[in-house]
Amino acid sequence: MDAFGKIIAVFAGIILLFIAPLLYMAQKQDAINQLYVTQETIKLVDSIRAGGELNRNMYYDYINRIDKTGNLYDIEITHAHSRVAPDYDEVTDTVGDTISSYYYNTYEDEIFETFDQGREYQFSQGDYITVKVMNRNKTMAQRMLIYRGREGKEEVSILITYGGLIRDETD
Repeated sequence: MDAFGKIIAVFAGIILLFIAPLLYMAQKQDAINQLYVTQETIKLVDSIRAGGELNRNMYYDYINRIDKTGNLYDIEITHAHSRVAPDYDEVTDTVGDTISSYYYNTYEDEIFETFDQGREYQFSQGDYITVKVMNRNKTMAQRMLIYRGREGKEEVSILITYGGLIRDETD
């Protein structure tokens, strides 16, 4: 066997014996983290849906639990509140005879303002809550594979979206 063939064989052996198992373990760790963060997000959202409120302790407990994965996350909370209003005709400047319903969205910045005031954020029965969680740092598997998304953006390996209708079962 010539020298070039031996070098190729050594590199192939290194890849098969060391790098491939490490990559497999890193991808498995991402899958485990995805499952863990999904379960914690479901617990938080179901607690909000059942109780009709979100307080500072609930939110920080959630953050502390998902921080155990060692990743950094962007968390987006959306509260869609149903509103009903009469239709307004801008041409004639009059209120019409029909009524329309629509959803008004509140986001985490407004929700956190109530925490700063020392209050709980209250939801109404029939509203919708959505929590979206995605990693913002590179996981080990992303660093090993050097994922590249469209337009040079990094791929997100952990992405959870969960939500539902507020039941407010405390009454």
